Amino acid sequence: MPAPNGMAVFATMLPTTLLVVLAALGGLLGWRRPGLPPSFHRWLGALALVGAASAALVALRGVALSTNGVGLAAYAGGVVADRFSIYAVLLLCGTGLLAILTSGAAEERLGSRLPAYHALILTATAGGTILAVQVEMGMLVVGLGMVVISLVGIVAMEKTAEAPGVAAFRSLVSAGIALALMLYGLAIVYGATGSTDLAAVRGQFLHSAPLEGLGLALTLLGLAYLVGAPPLHHWMLQVASASSAAVAGTVVSLAVAAGGIALVRVTVSGFSATMHPWVVLAGVLGAAACLYPALLSVVAGSVRRLIGLGACLQGGLVISALVGSGRGSDLKPAGGVIAVLFGLVVFVLAIQASFQAVARMEEDGIGGDLAGLRGLARRSPMAAVLLSLGLAGLAGLPPLAGFLVRILVASSAVDGGYAWVAVAGVAASAIYAVVVLRWIGAAYVEDEELPVVLPRTPRLASVVGLACALFGVVAMLLAGPLLYAADGAASVLR
Repeated sequence: MPAPNGMAVFATMLPTTLLVVLAALGGLLGWRRPGLPPSFHRWLGALALVGAASAALVALRGVALSTNGVGLAAYAGGVVADRFSIYAVLLLCGTGLLAILTSGAAEERLGSRLPAYHALILTATAGGTILAVQVEMGMLVVGLGMVVISLVGIVAMEKTAEAPGVAAFRSLVSAGIALALMLYGLAIVYGATGSTDLAAVRGQFLHSAPLEGLGLALTLLGLAYLVGAPPLHHWMLQVASASSAAVAGTVVSLAVAAGGIALVRVTVSGFSATMHPWVVLAGVLGAAACLYPALLSVVAGSVRRLIGLGACLQGGLVISALVGSGRGSDLKPAGGVIAVLFGLVVFVLAIQASFQAVARMEEDGIGGDLAGLRGLARRSPMAAVLLSLGLAGLAGLPPLAGFLVRILVASSAVDGGYAWVAVAGVAASAIYAVVVLRWIGAAYVEDEELPVVLPRTPRLASVVGLACALFGVVAMLLAGPLLYAADGAASVLR
């Protein structure tokens, strides 16, 4: 690993620093200059995210010249810039940028709190970038704490309505439990190994005792909170059902992106797939996290809850792919990490497209239950297209990119020797797909000739939402380059 120096510290932490500084600047300007137009804060946030993504590319030269895939290292190797971290930072900044550009749909509800909303998006993204570059327990806790506190704050921004306030409180309680589980787990791991370096832990767990296995299990359960996996998944369903669609899309997509990155960095880069206690638990947790929301979707009473359950299902697929993060029966990489990294891009865009469809429906006064959805294609064609492509992406219907993700997840699980996890994922996807087809079909059947509505959703939010929806189609054509990038990011973790 390259020797740490001042330049390495600067380049590795530059994206995080930019995001935090500009978040503070945006919040300060919103407080001191409340008369600034919302567009100013929107473009300030967008500039911060584009700048952070550009800063991540500074490490590319060092990575390209290195022989071990690690271009820069800082703080005694506790923070690194490698192919994985660059991919992760770009993904997180892209997710934050989508949230910033679609914030106009929540402008009326947020009011004067819009600058704080944008600032919290930046701090949540900054916390995710810490998770991407850390290989040390202390940094992991800092990054995860920044993410969950920022996400709870984003939900609480809609404090003028009762339901979002309840959702924020429940999210805070779930976040506290998740952080406690992870801290207890890491404390056990530290007590057993005497090291806070995740990469150093793997060599000391060759003969793990039950107590040490408990530490790994608690750490995994705490991290699984962000991707909406049981038993701490209720917060995601509450946010999806109670918050405005723009806020729900922001929180859920950022949580899934940051959670997926954290799971890969800690379990694969840190513990490694050779430590069977967490791999077996990941298989059980992944199978349950796929089947449980799929079965609940059968009785979903609103499209919001259906999307929330779909997001939980995507989290289950992320965890399921981790069991294939080691070597397959042919001693070649099973491809689980590649499936996760490619899947996170697809999942984030499908979640955003789905919630943008809901935002458009709510602005047009269209109900979110199955009866209210009837005839949506005639009354609001754009909302029907967004919802159809978004839900189809979540369900993994062919020929969208979500279908390819499911093939990669199932293949990696089988290669890793966990065929039963692949069966659970395929069964859950099939159940959810049948339910989604029923909801999509309702949008195109004849209704009671309800009046056509005129769109009121901000143009920028509509354009971004449509782009997210269409990506599910385009991604199949771009699957080669995307998978190549994911493979390059995963190669350093094998």
